[in-house]
Amino acid sequence: MKYLLKILAVIIVITYALRLINSQSDLLVMGGLAIIGASIYLLVRDLNHYLNSLNSEI
Repeated sequence: MKYLLKILAVIIVITYALRLINSQSDLLVMGGLAIIGASIYLLVRDLNHYLNSLNSEI
């Protein structure tokens, strides 16, 4: 359950970071891209942990 909550949190962070990308300041755009990159990394890591926990239960 905690993995699913983390995945939902990452998706919410990505949607709010997209607002930074639509700004006109280059610094905010780069910050938004960095946040999205880090969020995708954490999403993949949590999905991997979630899938490993499902495989261990089977």
